[in-house]
Amino acid sequence: MNTIVIDGLGLIGGSIALAIRKKWPEKRILAVDVNAGSLALAEERGIIHEGFDRLEDAAPLADVIILATPVATIIRHLIRLSSLELKPGVLVTDVGSTKKKIIEQASHLMKKGILFIGGHPMAGSHKTTLHAARADLFQSAYYFLISDTFVDERYYLAVKDLKDLLSGLDVKWQTVTGELHDQMMGQISHLPHIIASGLVNMSQDQFSHSPLSLRVAAGGFRSMTRIASSDPDMWTDILLSNREVLSGLLDQFISRMKWVKRAVTDADHDVIRNYFNQAKLTRDNLQAHTGKAAPNFYDLLINIPDQVGAIAKVTRILAEAQINLVNLHILEIREEIDGILQLTFASRKDLEQAASELSRHGLKQVEGDVS
Repeated sequence: MNTIVIDGLGLIGGSIALAIRKKWPEKRILAVDVNAGSLALAEERGIIHEGFDRLEDAAPLADVIILATPVATIIRHLIRLSSLELKPGVLVTDVGSTKKKIIEQASHLMKKGILFIGGHPMAGSHKTTLHAARADLFQSAYYFLISDTFVDERYYLAVKDLKDLLSGLDVKWQTVTGELHDQMMGQISHLPHIIASGLVNMSQDQFSHSPLSLRVAAGGFRSMTRIASSDPDMWTDILLSNREVLSGLLDQFISRMKWVKRAVTDADHDVIRNYFNQAKLTRDNLQAHTGKAAPNFYDLLINIPDQVGAIAKVTRILAEAQINLVNLHILEIREEIDGILQLTFASRKDLEQAASELSRHGLKQVEGDVS
């Protein structure tokens, strides 16, 4: 696995390239992208050795091909790969957000004896370009491998080789079927994007004559609609590639909302309270539901003043204490009022050490619910 071809140098492809470069500096990384600027930037930053604007020119050189484009493009490029003369023993994998249609197309490649392993790292951002790429993007995130593609004994060695190659990503590996993957992503990722965008669009319609109403939106509204800032082209592609699953989930969600509407119309106190209580219990116990085989994340909420450099102070304290921060998120910030910063850690030890260090510097932990 000396020559790696990464097809698509956006956030995911760029971050994978950075992680491989850091872990395995001796490996040769080639990239394919339609954006000449991304290829030039990647070469300039030393992320890749050489860039190509056509998959046909790079793929025959590869020991490993990582398809990191949008799902529709991955499917088109699998068709192209089926017609190319590739190296014997080449391994092809993808990072697509849905799996069913990708696996269907990859089956043609596999019938030719070419190794294909379906994959999906559960990490990302509303920023999608190479400029946002970083080697630690995937740290402690799930990385799904699709068991449907493990068709013979060769694949178990190939999976080991792939995990070794991507060991610098520091992910939590999980193996699932394509069907289960798409159902899970539909429920916990794709449907929430539809709902978040619906809330934003509805608010825009409702308050079109009252700009103040949108300006004062903060707290819970901003937190739950943050993902509505994601790339609309990418999300159109994702939804259409998982439309059968989403059609059923939308029917269920609409039915549930009609049920809530009846309870509100009927002023049914018990039904409404049970609705919120069930959601609270489930949400509060998400970490307990993850189980031993899945990664846990530990959140610390702290008050930060509305002052220039407040967030930088927090990250500096953690960096000086050599505490690894997985993610941070501003839950609420208003002028002249403390904001709430959500810090996410990969272990309870890191969380407890961070709480102690931040407290020592006068930053207080928030107890209880935040809305």
